[in-house]
Formats: sequence, C-alpha cells, structure tokens
Amino acid sequence: MSDLNENNYGTSDALKKLEEQRTQVAKSMRLVMIGAFCLLIPPIGLAVIFFAYSKLKKAQDEMKVLYKEAFVREPLERNFEDVIYEPSNGFTREVVQNCQLCRMGNRFYSEDYIRASYMGVPFEMADVNVWDVDKSDDKTYTTTYFKGRMIFLNFPDKVVSSVMLYSKSFKYRGISKKDSKQLKVELEGIQFNDEFDVFSPVPHDAFYLLTPQVMERLQKLDSQYQSIAINVVGNSVVLAFNEPDNNAFDSKTTIGNVNVDEEMAKVQSDIDDIKLFISAILNSAYTS
Repeated sequence: MSDLNENNYGTSDALKKLEEQRTQVAKSMRLVMIGAFCLLIPPIGLAVIFFAYSKLKKAQDEMKVLYKEAFVREPLERNFEDVIYEPSNGFTREVVQNCQLCRMGNRFYSEDYIRASYMGVPFEMADVNVWDVDKSDDKTYTTTYFKGRMIFLNFPDKVVSSVMLYSKSFKYRGISKKDSKQLKVELEGIQFNDEFDVFSPVPHDAFYLLTPQVMERLQKLDSQYQSIAINVVGNSVVLAFNEPDNNAFDSKTTIGNVNVDEEMAKVQSDIDDIKLFISAILNSAYTS
C-alpha cells in the first residue's frame, strides 16, 4: 500500500487529512525550488524563498501532528486502557533524574507523554533527550547522554528492594563507579552476563526478579534497541530504551507516500514491546 487511503484501522479521517497535508508539503517544496531559480533577481527570489519556507515549515509541523493522530492515538487506545496521550508534554527533568538511570547533562527535553494501563498495571512513558553542551576554546562540544524512551510502571506488590540493570553498551550510566563495584551481581546465565550488568544491594532480589522469561524478554529488547536500562525499587519499574536514531511514535516520512501498513506495524511493534515486558514481569516472582 503506497498511498494514504481508507482502511480498517479506524483512522480514515485522520489519514485523509494527512494525505492532504503531504500534498501541501510537496507544493511548498516546489515553491522553494522556484524561489531558488528566482535568485537571479535577488529581491524577488529571497521573498519567494522566505514565503515558501514558512509554508513548508508550517505544513511539516501540521503533518507531524496529524501523523500522531492517525498512527499513534488510535493504536494506543486499541491496545491499552485509560489512555491519555499528550504529544507536546513529557516528563520533567526532576522525574528523569530521580530514576537514576542515565547521567544528567545541562540540556533536557521530553515529549510524547502517554499514561495508560495494561493487565491492571498503570504506566507512564515519554520520549526523553538528555545531553550536555560544553564550550571550550571557542568550540562547542555536545554529548548525548540519553535519547530514547522511558517507561515508569507500577506493579501491585512490593517485593524487590532494589535492582538496576544496564546493557553493556549503555555508556552514560547513572550509577556511580563505587556502587558499580560494590553492588555487581553475577547471574547463572553466561550469555546474559555477557550482555548485561546487574547491580543490587540484595543479590537475592536480582535472582527473584530476573526469571528466565524476564531475561529472555530483556535479551530480545536489547537486540532491538541500541541499549536498555532498568531500575527497580519496590513496586516501581523504570525501563529505558536508548535509541538516538529513532523517536518512538514519530514518522521518518515527511515527503512522499506514507505506507500505512509499515507505519502501523512500526507503532504496533513499539506497543508490543511494552505489553510483552509487562506480561513477563507479571509472570515473574517479583509480583507473586
């Protein structure tokens, strides 16, 4: 399917508007190109380019909003209960800092806030970007500490005291070097130990939480994303997907045809990751 047309996803109105906006984006691009040719007459060319770029920026912003309506809100409501979706809102810096999963820089941004529940488990999630900007010797250095999605889940029973887990490739960790040395836990699975670092002041809790089913799910997630991290305290679980090249619930398509099936499959895959992780935790000793 190469065009946006009516389908059985229950979003035909939004899809129709998205198609109209895509056409507007293409028209604005053509106008920008015309303005470039008109630069032979600078005052006219600059005026055309300025006008066309303004229309292009507005059309692309509106297309992004329509994408979220067409491909995000409806799938969320189909898969979860009590859905609240606020694309322009996110977590505060304090909330992310308190979860202690990643290093905190001097820049922070969060959007695409979602609150919902699945199988009786309430959760909140949002895209999070944490980075540091350092100016030295007339040069600016930018380091991305985390860019991806964070999910805060609340489970009914308080069993585990504290467990923190990182993919080996998770570079800018929130845990201190001292705690990394003192709290390191080695599990029985050799392959799992090769892929993850696990920390807990009570090693028994790590074994309690990380059942074979949970470890299998974490290994699958680690293969899908650049890196992942988890912090478990009491009945709260914070899960972080570090994926700097991809924003969850954002289309990579701004110009050209939008493939409905591919876009729906992408969003559904993100949703399924959440559902499978919650199911794995519910079936572990953590909540028994």
